Amino acid sequence: MSETISTDWPKATQAYATAPDPSAELEWLTATTERGREWWLRRAALMDRAASGLVPGHIASSGDAFDLACRLMAIDGTVVGCNPRAYVRQQYAQWAHNH
Repeated sequence: MSETISTDWPKATQAYATAPDPSAELEWLTATTERGREWWLRRAALMDRAASGLVPGHIASSGDAFDLACRLMAIDGTVVGCNPRAYVRQQYAQWAHNH
């Protein structure tokens, strides 16, 4: 699914302001067997949150967050010259707003 991308790039704190508790999110990811777009988006977002220091007690590398963000962009068929982690934040913020 190739789509037009907005240039609205929220900061991590803005994108994840209403995100579930990290433990609940990890529980959802573990319990969900269907690995569709939502699963990859939420996984990439959780990794980005951890790499951004927004998950107390959990650290993730920026490289791992970047790799998952690239995976989401590939799933979406997105080819843009942007920071993949910014893309995850944008897409997560849009998803959270609609759910």
